[in-house]
Amino acid sequence: MTDTQLLDQILNTWRVHNRINLYLLEEIPKTGFDAVPYGSRGRNVAEQFSHIHRVRVGWLHFHTTGKRLKSDGEKKIPNRKQLLTAFKKSGQEVEAFLKKALEGNNKTKMFGGQAVRWMGYLISHESHHRGSIMLALKQNGMRLPEKVSVQGLWGKWMFGK
Repeated sequence: MTDTQLLDQILNTWRVHNRINLYLLEEIPKTGFDAVPYGSRGRNVAEQFSHIHRVRVGWLHFHTTGKRLKSDGEKKIPNRKQLLTAFKKSGQEVEAFLKKALEGNNKTKMFGGQAVRWMGYLISHESHHRGSIMLALKQNGMRLPEKVSVQGLWGKWMFGK
C-alpha cells in the first residue's frame, strides 16, 4: 500500500464517520431533539449534537493556536438545519486538518502528536454520544426503524451505503 492509498483510507474513515452523524441528524423526528435518556440530568439530543460540534471546533482551535477556545456564553441550541450546516463545516475542517497533519504540514497537540490517534479519539467521543442519542430516542418512544438504526448507521461502515 502506498502512502497516498493509506492517506485516502484514513481520510475516508473520517468521511464515513461524519456521514453517519449527518444521516442520524436527518433521520431524528423533530420532537426527538428534546429527548433525554431516562433518569438523566444531562443533555438532550440537540444539546448532544451541539456539544459534539463544539468539541470538534475547540480541538481545531487548540491545535492551531495552542489555546483553549473560550466559550461565547451562547446557550441557544441550534435547530436541525443549523446543526447539519455546522457538522458539514466542522467535518470538512477536521478532514482538512488531518490531511495537512498527515502530510507533515500541521501539528497535533497532545495525542502523542499523532493525527490518526486524535481522529480515533473524535470518532470514539462522537460514537459515545450517538449511543446516548439513540438511547434517549428509544426511551422516549422514538425508536428509529431498523433501516436507520442498523442498516443506516452500521451499514455505512461495512458497505459504504
